[in-house]
Amino acid sequence: MNHIFVAYSRRFFIISTLLFGLSAVFCYVVDPFSVYGRVYFKVGKVVNSPAFSSQIQMGKAIGIKQYKPDTLILGSSRTDSGFSAKITQEFLPDNKVYNGAYPGMTIYEVLRYFQHANASTSLKQVFIGLDFFQFHGSHRPNKGFSEERLAVDFNNTPSENNLNDLQSTLFSGGALFYSIKALTGLNKWKKVYLPNGFKTKGYGEGWIDTFSNSEEKYVHRVYTTPNFTFVSFDKKFTTFDYFRKIIQLAYDQGIVVNFFISPSHARQWELIKQLGLWNKWEHWKREMLAITEQESRAYQKSPFLIYDFSTYNKYSTEAVPRATDTPMTWYADSSHYSQALGDIIFNNMINGVENNFGQILKTETVGAHIKAIRQGREQYILEHPQDAADIKSLVATRL
Repeated sequence: MNHIFVAYSRRFFIISTLLFGLSAVFCYVVDPFSVYGRVYFKVGKVVNSPAFSSQIQMGKAIGIKQYKPDTLILGSSRTDSGFSAKITQEFLPDNKVYNGAYPGMTIYEVLRYFQHANASTSLKQVFIGLDFFQFHGSHRPNKGFSEERLAVDFNNTPSENNLNDLQSTLFSGGALFYSIKALTGLNKWKKVYLPNGFKTKGYGEGWIDTFSNSEEKYVHRVYTTPNFTFVSFDKKFTTFDYFRKIIQLAYDQGIVVNFFISPSHARQWELIKQLGLWNKWEHWKREMLAITEQESRAYQKSPFLIYDFSTYNKYSTEAVPRATDTPMTWYADSSHYSQALGDIIFNNMINGVENNFGQILKTETVGAHIKAIRQGREQYILEHPQDAADIKSLVATRL
């Protein structure tokens, strides 16, 4: 009896091991997340798997190590979708550029991916998109974010550990599921990413419905749940500490950092005003500027520039169509700008600011700059009363 049980157990173990191994080999060959080098062809381009976007934090962490860029772009979905690979290569033809931004990337995650990239490749410069909501300290890192997959820990100590990624990409039910979908052609190409981390295209044109849907999320979750604070979720730091640490690492490693505040639509700034966060928004800008100045003095080097594109101008005040058959040029919703505007942003950071779009924050002029934004808002609500009323009604649903 024992002999039969042992023989059965042995066969069960061997068969299970073989099936487990075959499953891992299958996932490796199909490579549903494009982390082992497999690419696809879509819209005439070499692209990552359609499942890449479902594990975007993992995909971009591994992509940074594999692509080994000398120029890195980091930020939230605004930065992820707002820049085209074509235009960055046009302005930086001698650079190997990787877009490491992804939706919801907090300033803590920006720091950690910057540390990861610095430990994984020889960086020369970094472009970092800054968004007010990224500094909401109560928001924990994204669900797909993993400390273990990054090359260094928070203190910049090497902590190489790929076991979790091996499990996620080879030995998990999700990997097998997406592998089968990829092999059978059932994967839907919702977001198409190039091997250098850029999207093939940004968000589509916006109209009032897409604006309202996006803004509802900011009113009920992004800015307000819980109440906005710069104190980190673990109560040990502030989000400004993470920003400072980015600057210190850049100076230590001789990396040039270009900060830019995203140019969301004026309705987004009206949201901030109506939610009672305007003073914090202004403080956010002043504090980031102060930190860059403090660290530049400490290191006796020129301060890193902060380009502020969050002003009232012909782009941010573009009329929002009330019908779906009228496309917008510069925005998909009040949060996300188009790649056409991303091209202008990049041009102004590389070749110098044109048309006063992208003011460089400076200690001696920041007061006047902030005053001009206040005046810009007053003019905006006079000229766009319906948009201001939309935001007021939406905010009222939270009361």
